Amino acid sequence: MSAGHWSGEFAVQASECGSVMTALIVAGGETDLSQLAGEAERLRESEGLLIAADRGLEAMQSAGLIPDVAVGDFDSVDPKVLEFFLRRPGIRFERHRPEKNQSDTELAFFIAREAGVQKLTLMGVTGTRLDHVLSNIQLLREAEKEGVDCCLLDAHNRIRMAKSPMTFYREGNPFSYVSFIPLSPEVTGITLKGFKYPLTDYHMVLGQECSLCVSNELAEPEGMLTFQKGSMLAIESRD
Repeated sequence: MSAGHWSGEFAVQASECGSVMTALIVAGGETDLSQLAGEAERLRESEGLLIAADRGLEAMQSAGLIPDVAVGDFDSVDPKVLEFFLRRPGIRFERHRPEKNQSDTELAFFIAREAGVQKLTLMGVTGTRLDHVLSNIQLLREAEKEGVDCCLLDAHNRIRMAKSPMTFYREGNPFSYVSFIPLSPEVTGITLKGFKYPLTDYHMVLGQECSLCVSNELAEPEGMLTFQKGSMLAIESRD
């Protein structure tokens, strides 16, 4: 990354970054700092892109991290934190007006895609604002359309789009429970193997007995999901 501050359309500037395989976006929601530090360390190993979306700068400062890119209107960022990062060399800033069509997280997502990212993790995108959470979950569908491996991550949840087949591993996994939540009116042919509560060719209908696919657990070292048609979330959770 070249040093300096900038603003404007990232589509014009992204080529300067080259193509990167991985990225981590940190937004202004709840963030576990130890988890963030671990994700940032893995990102450094893969030479990925670290992006702060608006108040995500505060979490980064608390974790001792310096983003490659910062984007947003920055109206909710502590002025001292913003000034700290503005004085740091090598950070690309893209500042937008508060009145805009995209959220700060969406702008960060766009930056990652323009940089050619194929694996993307979003942190600080959950919390008390349910409207923001649901909006951010929609980014998973956008990522799926573009062939990007994407997840929303916090201290208690990892949220991804379910795909068929999809394997879940017990070893080294901090999340105890696995749930499948429909996004389309129907999801057909759901089969779960290696789970405490297996399923065979289950037809899930939105709003009808969806709890049958909630809070499952792995009974074997690996669990496998397959389904035929439809769209749903795979949510791994812990208390």
